[in-house]
Amino acid sequence: MRFGANDASRERLESLKASGLLGESHGIDFDRVTELAAKAANVPISLVSLVDQDRQVFAGACGLSNELAIARQTPLSHSFCQHTVNLRQPLVIPDVRKNPLVAKNPAIKDFGVAAYLGFPILGAGQHMYGAVCAIDTTPRHWREEEIEIMRGFTSIVSALIEQHLGRVYQKLLTDVLLHDLQVPLGRIQIAADAFVARAAELPQPLDDMARSLKGSADQAVAMVSNLLGRSRLAKCDDLRVTAEAMARHLGPRAEEKGIRIRLDVPTERLALDVPERVMGQVLEQLMGNSIRFSSVGELRIRIKRIGEAAVLDVEDDGPGFQAEDYPRVFQRYAPLSAKPTSGEASAGLGLAIVRSLLEGEGGTIVLLSQPGESAAFRVTVPLRRPE
Repeated sequence: MRFGANDASRERLESLKASGLLGESHGIDFDRVTELAAKAANVPISLVSLVDQDRQVFAGACGLSNELAIARQTPLSHSFCQHTVNLRQPLVIPDVRKNPLVAKNPAIKDFGVAAYLGFPILGAGQHMYGAVCAIDTTPRHWREEEIEIMRGFTSIVSALIEQHLGRVYQKLLTDVLLHDLQVPLGRIQIAADAFVARAAELPQPLDDMARSLKGSADQAVAMVSNLLGRSRLAKCDDLRVTAEAMARHLGPRAEEKGIRIRLDVPTERLALDVPERVMGQVLEQLMGNSIRFSSVGELRIRIKRIGEAAVLDVEDDGPGFQAEDYPRVFQRYAPLSAKPTSGEASAGLGLAIVRSLLEGEGGTIVLLSQPGESAAFRVTVPLRRPE
């Protein structure tokens, strides 16, 4: 079962709101980042735009008019960055008036936007929070070095947000822990108060009181353990079924480019100790990448069991990677040698997301192919143990 678009949008908005980035107390100097980005890319306007439910908020801004600089937001009707978020990939538009996606955006007339270049910002849980963008007031051809400059500044913004979210999580964990400890600690306090008030009346060796104190202490320990345990999502019941569903989902896109998806899957049921949603995202990213960077041939998905793990191989007939790509294949926003075959933009996030998802569930991904060969990845994930 695939995760619905409405559910994904709701979770993205909840994650963005919980991040604290929409307010002014996060302490990150995004304005300085946009100032440097505008100078490096030689553009009049640069923004760190966070896309909320019905508005875009400028967490960082350089070059805005006085009115916008004070408001620090616009309604979504004036947002280009919302498309970068929805597409989950860079948006490079030399002349916004000629692009059907944004040609009717009122910001063209109201704010003089003529050219747009934006990269999506990766936040918590693989959600896209917004975009780092460069804007010009006259049409311009975005040069490759300008695109790479904005990719680099987006990587910086993403790293700053990751650090901020780590601090937010730690504070939340502490607050919840302190709150939940009130009940067992209160019981211990009541028992201690009773002990002090009636010490002369209690028999020795106070066995009942010791048991009461121990029970409360055990409860406190159990609550802490539950707090630290990660929430359990619905598990993947059969990797073969998940792979077949994703092949059907991506089939039309592959057919448009003359690519055949071939599945080599076992008949036995492989139930994973990995959430269904995670495996769906992993397959969608890997298979989508193969389709994006190939133009002919096959996309081969092989699944097998090795010991207590399921092994998933994803291979294509595309250009693969060059030697200089290998140190940064799994890095966020890393520019790689291969380019999408139909002119699609690539943020350089897909493989980084896949590795992050798998590592969070005890899985791994490795690149099997050698430089110059077509891409071949191997994913290993733990099987579910019998109840």
